[in-house]
Amino acid sequence: MTPAVAFFNQKGGTAKTTSTLNVGAAMAEQGLRVLAFDLDPQASLTMALGIDVQSLPLSVYDLLVDEAVMLAEVAQPTRIPGFDLVPSHPDLAAAELELLSELERERKLSLKLRAAQPLPYDVVLIDSPPALNILSINILVAADTLVIPIEPHPLSLMVLRRLFETVNRVRRLNPRLEVLGFLPTKVHHSSRLAADMLATLREQFPDLPLLPPIPLSVKGAESVAEHSSILQYQPRSSLAAAYRQAAAEIARRVGSPSHV
Repeated sequence: MTPAVAFFNQKGGTAKTTSTLNVGAAMAEQGLRVLAFDLDPQASLTMALGIDVQSLPLSVYDLLVDEAVMLAEVAQPTRIPGFDLVPSHPDLAAAELELLSELERERKLSLKLRAAQPLPYDVVLIDSPPALNILSINILVAADTLVIPIEPHPLSLMVLRRLFETVNRVRRLNPRLEVLGFLPTKVHHSSRLAADMLATLREQFPDLPLLPPIPLSVKGAESVAEHSSILQYQPRSSLAAAYRQAAAEIARRVGSPSHV
């Protein structure tokens, strides 16, 4: 089965969307066929790729709440070659209530992915909302692997305990779920605070690797404003290089084809 990698952290501001976009673009650049899911009702990944959410005929909301809607109907190409998207829509915020009375509500995403196998993709990437709710649980049940984007800030460390408690509980529904490691984002390499926080991560979670860090840069926001990834916007920048390195390491660890 195609490996599913979720960028997951209930804390906001950790660059989950930016990382999903740029890791996906880096994988596609190297020849992988990428399918990304936007599971955030804010639809930031969808809009970052220049898709008008108001004109969407179908979105991930329909995929989750309508049993008749299949994955192939919702996935659409983006302006990045080799990078397809299951777009989000603000209606997704209503899915929380609509799924409450549904049987196997935690497995909606997993069941739709399973029904679509074999997928015509090498890897699935999932952008997660900044919350722990029924959408988050669907992601944890559907994913094979978690990448935890984390900003080197004391508040980021404080929320990790609850995150791992949730992951451990969900393993009863998804025993194969693994945490691939931390993806440090917004890293100011000359900052003592950043260095101390990364050292604390290594000390507190010695079994979880730190993926290649992503430097703090305004170029990421500029590329999103241009509805592009950093690899298209400034392909020779240090930010693009960092995402290429992170993408290669993630692909290696999840066992995607070796041309990354």
